[in-house]
Amino acid sequence: MSAMKTPNYAPMQMGNLGNDKSIASQQTQHAASSSTSTALALVKPASSGPHYLKPMLSQPIDTSIFKGFKFVTLDGMLVETRDVYDKISGTYQWEMCENQDERCINLIRDNFANKRVFLITSGGLGQKIVPKIHELAQVYAIYIYCVNVKFHSEWAKEYTKVRVVSDNDDSDLIPQFAVDVAQANIDWGNGFLKQGNREKAKEKFKLASDKLNNYARNHDPAMDVEIKNKLEECK
Repeated sequence: MSAMKTPNYAPMQMGNLGNDKSIASQQTQHAASSSTSTALALVKPASSGPHYLKPMLSQPIDTSIFKGFKFVTLDGMLVETRDVYDKISGTYQWEMCENQDERCINLIRDNFANKRVFLITSGGLGQKIVPKIHELAQVYAIYIYCVNVKFHSEWAKEYTKVRVVSDNDDSDLIPQFAVDVAQANIDWGNGFLKQGNREKAKEKFKLASDKLNNYARNHDPAMDVEIKNKLEECK
């Protein structure tokens, strides 16, 4: 399956690089790595300042068939040891594939149609699975958490749904994840608004605002303006 190419990758501050290893073995390194974070993030053209975290382009949701979000990880330790992922996703029920890349591919392809799938994976496993799932409509956003950012960013930049390649989830992955979940909620709210269900639309817009203000302080202010305007439409 051919990958979609994009020129819209912008490198962040570069730090020391090492060999790729399991996500689980990195949990004790958060504090030490915060000052040497390395990341490569996918962004779209800025509507505000160049240093803001950018959302995905808006993608319409048909609420008559949409079945919600699904959060998947190939290494459960990252999610299990940090409740911030549950708070942003709004669920404790992540799909833990536990290094089973073929099982993960089958689940995403066969079980998660009409959903929006968010996937967090290590670099090595991501290199195997991303080419096989990237073109699936239900795959919304992919996050690569690894040590060897330089190596994995090279192949990852061929795939437009890879949002960030990072060795520090506090400074890079978590904020971008929050921005993307917020945008997905905005899209969902727009779907309800189009349907005429203002109460459910309002709920989704408020959820989006919560994700941005609590977990992604450096988000694009244009998102706040959009949410404010949408909430006005819900009155």
